Amino acid sequence: MAIAMNKQMLRKEYLKRRDHQTETERKERSAAIAKAVFSIELVVQAEDLLLYADFGSEVQTEQIFNTARRMRKRIYYPKVEGNELSFYRVEDLSELRVGFKGIQEPFMLRHTGGDWIYAAVAIVPATVLGRDGYRLGYGRGFYDRFLSRYPSIFKLGIGYQVQLAEKVPHDSRDVRLNGIITEEEQLFFQKN
Repeated sequence: MAIAMNKQMLRKEYLKRRDHQTETERKERSAAIAKAVFSIELVVQAEDLLLYADFGSEVQTEQIFNTARRMRKRIYYPKVEGNELSFYRVEDLSELRVGFKGIQEPFMLRHTGGDWIYAAVAIVPATVLGRDGYRLGYGRGFYDRFLSRYPSIFKLGIGYQVQLAEKVPHDSRDVRLNGIITEEEQLFFQKN
C-alpha cells in the first residue's frame, strides 16, 4: 500500500513538471531526445523498433518514427486489447486512430510475430524515470506486463530531464529499463 501511495504522489508531481513546459520547450527537447536515441549503436543496428504515439505532454515521437522509416526499420505501435498491449506494424502515421484513453493506436492490424521480439528495441514512455532504471507510467501496468513477457527486448525509456528522479518506488511486477534518455543525459543499466 505504501509503495502504491508513493507512486501515486510521485506520478502526480512529475506530471505537473512535465505539463508545465511550453510547447516550444517540448518540441526542442523532443528533437534532442530523438537525436540521442539514434546515437545509440544498438538502436541503429536494430531492425525492429517498438514505438508509442505521444499523448499530451509526453516526448514527441514523430521524429523518431521518421528517422526509423528512413533507416528502413520495421516499426510497431501498441494497441490496448483488454488488459494487455499488443504491438502492430505501422508503415505510415496515417495508420493510427484515436483509441484507448484518447491515445493514437494502429487500426490496420498487421500483427507482430516471429523473431522480432528477440532483437527489438522498445522506446518506452514514462511519467517518471528513475536513475535506478525504473519508471512510472500512468499506473495501469500495460508496459510492465508486456515487457516482462519479452525480457530480451532492449527497453529504452525516454523522457524530459524534468521527469528524472533519483529513485522510483518499485515492486516485483515492475520491469527495469536497460537505458534512459533525456535531452541532457543517457543512462544505461545492466540486464538483470
